[in-house]
Amino acid sequence: MAIKTIKPRILIVGAGLGGLTLAQSLRKQGIPFEIFERDTDAHSRFLGWALGVHTILDDLVSSIPDDLPPIKESITHLSPLKLEAQIAFYFHGKHIAVQSTPEQPVIRANRPRFRDWLSTHIPIQWGKRPTRVEQVQDEIRLHFEDGTTATGDILVGADGVNSFVREHLLGVPNKELLRPIPNCMISGETTLSGEAFERQLSIAHSCYVAGGPASSNYFLFVGLNRVSPDGKSGRYYWFTADKDPSIANEDHWSKSASQAELYDHVVNLTSTLEPRFSEVIRSTSVSEVKAKPFIIRDAEIEHLPVGRITLLGDAAHPMSPFRGEGGVHALRDALNLSKAIGQLKSNDTKEIESLFGSYQKEMLERGARAVRASRSQHSLETIADGQIVAWGQTPVEVPDETITIEACLA
Repeated sequence: MAIKTIKPRILIVGAGLGGLTLAQSLRKQGIPFEIFERDTDAHSRFLGWALGVHTILDDLVSSIPDDLPPIKESITHLSPLKLEAQIAFYFHGKHIAVQSTPEQPVIRANRPRFRDWLSTHIPIQWGKRPTRVEQVQDEIRLHFEDGTTATGDILVGADGVNSFVREHLLGVPNKELLRPIPNCMISGETTLSGEAFERQLSIAHSCYVAGGPASSNYFLFVGLNRVSPDGKSGRYYWFTADKDPSIANEDHWSKSASQAELYDHVVNLTSTLEPRFSEVIRSTSVSEVKAKPFIIRDAEIEHLPVGRITLLGDAAHPMSPFRGEGGVHALRDALNLSKAIGQLKSNDTKEIESLFGSYQKEMLERGARAVRASRSQHSLETIADGQIVAWGQTPVEVPDETITIEACLA
């Protein structure tokens, strides 16, 4: 096929945060793309809880078109409260935290709000589940379950932990590549209002980690997902991370446990915590406990073939959530990849390989470091020893606060 000097056509699989950031960056550069999502619509599947956006904020804002609304007001989980994002850690009488500052800003983003913001003016093609990839000369053909196809010059897999594109690219099934983190993670959600809401905001504006006694092997994570429009209540989520090397076994007790049994386990596990920390669990009804525990899986991918197919985000470096870095690395990948694509002058394979080789080398090395660091922070031992990084920073000691909703709305 003759080399085309026009801008390449990009096929993006996955309309999550990474895929949409890439789409917006390409849109700003006038580079043609199509973006495909297996979900039937924006609300057909649980999108995940809030995430910290940090270190890449300036690059993100400068890389997207000017016709998007202001980012902080659009995605923050704290709106309409006048509070800054903050994550706190409580261990053995210590209170340390990372908080957004003008020098090191952090936005704790509600995922649906963030996805909606990134979807602005993006023509997502919903209900598109890929089944096969073909490379015919210098073109990529993507086949979907509904019988349709799409053709482009470059294919980007932004399709998450269980990536279809990664399986095609590596020829290795996801179940063989991904390894479980040895934690039993039971979770739930509840809504708090009034004084209970104020107590949780006083512990941490956004989220916190509380550890049990030194002899225990668990910690509790509590996060604010969103605030009600009137600012008087908050939707919270929580999980306990209990060290358990047998979690991936088919006969693990939690696999067959009822919601009531999971709830009782968590109540007993956290019974030694201060009541202010376990209050969010005691406020949760049995029906609000997730029916199955989470099994977190990660992978260190050292090499990807260099060509017209590449990856970003969890498709390239699936990691545990314990340092709050996965989302930011996906955004960084998308921004770096958009810049590499922006340098292409044609669809010539050698030119693509030259630019993608550099992109993949940096992305995989950075991703592998993050995977290892996140995995090491999964247990109470490493956290209690002070080996903590959150939102790209080391927490520092902070004083306790007493927060009132009235003051936050003034």
